[in-house]
Amino acid sequence: MPDVVVLSPHLDDAALSLGAWITGQARAGARIEVWTVYTAGPPPDTLPERLQPFGDYATRIAEDVRAVGRLGATPRHLDVWERIWRDPPLRSLRDAFRTPQDPAAFTERDRAATITAAALDTGAQVCAPLGIGNHVDHVELALGALDAALQRDARQQVAFYEDFYALSETLRRRHPIARRRPLPWWRTPGWAAPPAGALLRAGALIPRGPSLDRYRPDAATTRWRCEPQSVDPGGEQAKLAAIAEYASQAALLGPAARLLPAVIRRAHRAHGGELLWRMEQ
Repeated sequence: MPDVVVLSPHLDDAALSLGAWITGQARAGARIEVWTVYTAGPPPDTLPERLQPFGDYATRIAEDVRAVGRLGATPRHLDVWERIWRDPPLRSLRDAFRTPQDPAAFTERDRAATITAAALDTGAQVCAPLGIGNHVDHVELALGALDAALQRDARQQVAFYEDFYALSETLRRRHPIARRRPLPWWRTPGWAAPPAGALLRAGALIPRGPSLDRYRPDAATTRWRCEPQSVDPGGEQAKLAAIAEYASQAALLGPAARLLPAVIRRAHRAHGGELLWRMEQ
């Protein structure tokens, strides 16, 4: 049985968001499992060429096995279809970052809650994303995790981590929980490399729609405690090595991919490590 289960929306999110903490827990002797939820879609040869890098799950899962192994954890892939493949069709990939007005549009929310409940049943500490950045899959998993945690009164068993999109301070400040611990603008990660900062600012223009508290108002009224998890040089190196395994996705970023390590290092320094949030009783 695992000591820790990290719920990752996509193949790479756990490493990008919480990789140093995962490797630190593993080195301390904990048994860590990374359960990646959205790891399936239509056959890649049926997809338009521009979408095939996203739908090539054979390649992406092989990358994830190597990456999670570098962190000292064990991967599991749960084969829920990503939103970009589900009905109704999206007009563009940008719409994956536009959360719906109608909560019923989160068609896999109950399944996300069931997955979280299964993780809780192992007795493990469970880590789930906060849903920063309005990516529909991230918010859906965050909602499912909240649903399961509150229904089972398991607040102390579930921690929530800041998604990779929290590298954008603009997106952090739009989130009802992360904005409680804002960074001064002059300390934000984008200053590690001006081109990266420009990309983060441009990327913050894409997300739209309600945040977590629109679907669960109690998420905003609940008291939350932020727990920075310090990052040592070994943990940071392991995290960056794991991220480098996701070559197929890094290729989609083009030259910007080489700037990512500097931005992540600055985020660690600015925040005092990787951030976990817990609901208080």
